[in-house]
Amino acid sequence: MKHSIAIILAAAFLGLTSQAALASDDGIDVEKLYSKNCKMCHGIDKKKTGPAFKDMSTDPAVLKSALTTDRVKMMKGVVKKLSEADVDALVAYIQENQK
Repeated sequence: MKHSIAIILAAAFLGLTSQAALASDDGIDVEKLYSKNCKMCHGIDKKKTGPAFKDMSTDPAVLKSALTTDRVKMMKGVVKKLSEADVDALVAYIQENQK
C-alpha cells in the first residue's frame, strides 16, 4: 500500500513539474502560445513555410525584433496579438529548442 501511494505521488509530482516547464515565469503556457501562433509556419527542427527554430538567429534581440515588427507580411496578424510577455516567452522557447 505504501509503495502504491509513493508511486502515485511521484507520478503526480512529475506531471506537475513537466507542466510547469511549459509555463513561463509569467504563467504563460508557451507550448500553447507556440501551437496557436507559430507552429503552422515554423517547425522546431524542420522547415515549413518559415524557417525552423534551429535555422533562426540565436540572438534574442533579432528574435524579439522578428516577433514585434511587421516586416514579415505573413506575421502581421501574429505580431499584433502578442503581448511583451508573450514575446519574451516565445524568444526563450525558441532559444531552448535551438539546442
